[in-house]
Amino acid sequence: LGWAGHARADGRIAVDDVSFDWHHTGDALTSTLTAPTRGWVAVGFNGARRLEGTRFVIAARADGVPRFAERIAVVPTHEPVDAFGLTPALHRAELTHSPGGSRLTFSYPTDLPGLALAPGSATHLMLAWSHAPEFDHHSAWRRHLDITLRPQPRRSPWTLSPDQSLPSS
Repeated sequence: LGWAGHARADGRIAVDDVSFDWHHTGDALTSTLTAPTRGWVAVGFNGARRLEGTRFVIAARADGVPRFAERIAVVPTHEPVDAFGLTPALHRAELTHSPGGSRLTFSYPTDLPGLALAPGSATHLMLAWSHAPEFDHHSAWRRHLDITLRPQPRRSPWTLSPDQSLPSS
């Protein structure tokens, strides 16, 4: 995909022409999915290795307007999270298109019930996309991956490397 710039990432997964990047900021997990489609894109998490029960964000642009939904997979379909008595938790969602595809970025709180999204947590990840923008169309591509949301060690801007010294006053 021809994207300008890169997502800030603690982690990155690339499968086929799809990439998934994530980072933690405070009590939030921010994720970015890039996929070679202008149809819908989706990212989901589950504590178990199955599609059933996966909580996911699905997004598409229809008539120039981005649409976002939070769903729970109830195979062979999916329902809004509030149909299960859950509170929608999607924050800072953005969907952009380029000639090569789509980019979905969003944040989830790390303390969602039933999901392990904190730094260092293991989770079952679902990535998917469709050629169609309508949410009821099946995926053209979908993968399920076991991942650990490992943060990369960050160096403090105040840490000196062995070849540096403090300026004299």
